[in-house]
Amino acid sequence: MYRLLIVEDEQLERQAIRYIVEKYCTDIGIIGETGDGDSAVEIAVREQPDIIVMDIRIPGINGLEAIKRIKRFTPECAIIILTAFDEFNYAREAVTLGAAEYLLKPVRPEELARVLQQVVGQLKISDEKKTEEAQLRQYLNGAMPFIQMSFAHDLLSGYFDDLALLRQRAAFLGLRTDPGLVIVLGVDQFNLLALDEDELKKQVMKQKIYRSVCEAVGAEALVTPFANDKIIVILGVERGKSRQEVKDKARGAAEKIRERLMAELHQTATVGVGCYHEDARDIYKSYSEAMRAYQQSFFFGTDQLLFFDELPASNFGPFAYPFQNERAVLEQVRCGYRETAKEKLSSLLEQIFRDNTTIETAKACALELLIVLSRAAVEGGGSIEKMTLQNFALINRLAECQNHGQVCGLLMSSLDEHMNNMIETRNTVNGRVINRACNFIADNCNRNLTLEEVAHNVHLSPFYFSKVFKKEKGCNFVDFLTRTRVERSKKLLRDPDLSVVRIAQESGYQDASYFCKVFRHEEGMTPNEYRKKYLRQKAPPATK
Repeated sequence: MYRLLIVEDEQLERQAIRYIVEKYCTDIGIIGETGDGDSAVEIAVREQPDIIVMDIRIPGINGLEAIKRIKRFTPECAIIILTAFDEFNYAREAVTLGAAEYLLKPVRPEELARVLQQVVGQLKISDEKKTEEAQLRQYLNGAMPFIQMSFAHDLLSGYFDDLALLRQRAAFLGLRTDPGLVIVLGVDQFNLLALDEDELKKQVMKQKIYRSVCEAVGAEALVTPFANDKIIVILGVERGKSRQEVKDKARGAAEKIRERLMAELHQTATVGVGCYHEDARDIYKSYSEAMRAYQQSFFFGTDQLLFFDELPASNFGPFAYPFQNERAVLEQVRCGYRETAKEKLSSLLEQIFRDNTTIETAKACALELLIVLSRAAVEGGGSIEKMTLQNFALINRLAECQNHGQVCGLLMSSLDEHMNNMIETRNTVNGRVINRACNFIADNCNRNLTLEEVAHNVHLSPFYFSKVFKKEKGCNFVDFLTRTRVERSKKLLRDPDLSVVRIAQESGYQDASYFCKVFRHEEGMTPNEYRKKYLRQKAPPATK
């Protein structure tokens, strides 16, 4: 029910308007009547009507001035001007002030009813739009942690090649400056603290920690929960800042986080800080450095603030770690190339340990390698459940290593275990999973469909899904999707009542000309030529 206020100084006119509304406009309720401009403003501010029917010439302030004042407090109120003054200036000013309609007296009841119903229709559309926007905001608010985690994952895995796209996504999440440095933190002994708690209380505790960190760093950083109960802080950095200025800023943020966690939750935290990288696309390097700094607490104790470039073994500078070689190993693992992966891992270990690193630093590097190797194996099709158990046993064995040779041997052994896991899992699920993926593609090819979405639907990493799909189907994902869409369009073309534009849209193409080009490439003829050929073949032979 929409709320109406009548502003008219003539009693008979008010009664006539009331009669018209009650007879013709059942979804409008009258909340009040008045005959002067001052009380009209007072009632409008107090009652917040949806619609006002107002005369211009009324006692007190006139109708136009009343509109100005009312619009300050109820800007979305629809105002219908009803007056005997047929002057252009009145009409122009009324429209300028936001009047929904300008009607001249005498007005027929049907005309006023029509205008009121038209205004109600507009209000309904506006309400529906507000509801949709509210639902969208609610959805985005609920999805924001996942959007943040997705962006953080892409940043920290070195996904971005396009700096403009990176900045666009960062701005959407409220990060006004380029990501430049990563902080990794974990509450000390969190697993022990939450050991006797049920899952609900554990999640509440995690949320309190997350909020404390967010409040500590403010809007200058992106904060997201990450694996193994860690929290990642991606610090935005203004261009032109020196490395020392950025480091001082990171130190201040880290100290503030630790102080807040102690003051609010009475918990200590260990923090690892990576180095500043001017190119935001290199932020994954800072993450790797921050993780390695954080992992030093595995050997030297907790409740510390550890900077990568201050560690004893990192005096060779922040870029000594062979990131490119590490990625080469992970690539071979994802592809399932055991021997090549072992060769590249052996070379990587030789590079890491050739600078007389201490056994503690060697273990820290090994711990990180265990994590990224297992992640690569999962992306290559391994079972995450088995991988988790393997890692737990491997970490315990790592703690017992006494020299570099034992650490290297452990890592080479872990690579074999991960590869075995991958092969065993692949052999049991590939064919069945790809068939399920094909059915999903067929059911959804009429809309924008990506390899990532299909891979997610069948619970595989995009990398592994792409590789297995080509092996099982003999073509890549894009070619298969194109073929599926063309086959769908061929069925639709058999209906002579469907236009080519409609068929293009139903087949997943928004551009009909592009659809025709693809169809011709696949079938050797245009869609219309195919339709004519089909209809000729279907038509009964002519009788003599």
